[in-house]
Amino acid sequence: MTTKTTKPRYRVNFDDVPEIVIPPRDPSNKAPFRAKKVAGAQASIMLADRGSGYHTKPHIHDCEQWNYIIAGEIWFFVEEHGYRCRKGDIMRIPRNRPHWAYNRSNDDAVVFECHAPLLVEERSSAKTVWLLDERDDKDAISTHRNNYIDFSQAEIDEIEARAFAEED
Repeated sequence: MTTKTTKPRYRVNFDDVPEIVIPPRDPSNKAPFRAKKVAGAQASIMLADRGSGYHTKPHIHDCEQWNYIIAGEIWFFVEEHGYRCRKGDIMRIPRNRPHWAYNRSNDDAVVFECHAPLLVEERSSAKTVWLLDERDDKDAISTHRNNYIDFSQAEIDEIEARAFAEED
């Protein structure tokens, strides 16, 4: 005989996930962080809207990141290389590699991101939707966050200029 248990929350519609909006910290970043995030015990996914002028600072995190570009275009930089990504492109960022993103177009870039193990920043955790069950101990789940690293603005400018020239 089986025992009936409460049905685990393993599904959510993205329309029901609250939007996270975080104003930029850096004056060179012209657009806020806008996203919807869902997390489980081993990975997180995020639907991110990167507005025109969105420009992150170089950072690392102890998780692999996968990006699928749904609309627009965005540049991803990994160490000293730049990658212009457009609708339909998939971009992998290896774990613990310095990287950043820049939307230098006039249109929003919509990016579906996956992080494994999961990436949950303190500033966005309150609006992250967790798909867990009673066997998952949320407090024991290892989460990772962005760790900003020192790159001089001159280094960033040089890497970006070289990458943009390669594409032209």
